[in-house]
Amino acid sequence: MMAASDFNLQKQDEPEKGPPIRKYNPEGKHRQTSEGLNILAQVSTLAWNLVTPIVGGVLLGTYIDKRFEGGNTWTLSLLVLGVLIAFSNLYSLYVEHGRRPLKNNANKKEEDEETLDKEE
Repeated sequence: MMAASDFNLQKQDEPEKGPPIRKYNPEGKHRQTSEGLNILAQVSTLAWNLVTPIVGGVLLGTYIDKRFEGGNTWTLSLLVLGVLIAFSNLYSLYVEHGRRPLKNNANKKEEDEETLDKEE
């Protein structure tokens, strides 16, 4: 007959079976999803910044032309103004987007330096 202490020793010798341990992977699925959503947000922002002033100018110009019977003068004028505003918005987004990678590269360089320090 086995003693209680023998059973405990056998139990300790057997490897524990359990769920696999998942390590956090910053380059994994979570980061890909986050980047995908970020791109989607940027594209939708770009679309709204381009479409809204142009369509808004045309709609407002059409309304004014019908109200005051001015032909297509207001429609064309506000269309041109809407296109100018849209390109202005596009340029400001371009400038803003151009600044972002500098911050990300600086953070990445710091992380790389920290990893090198840890390895040494």
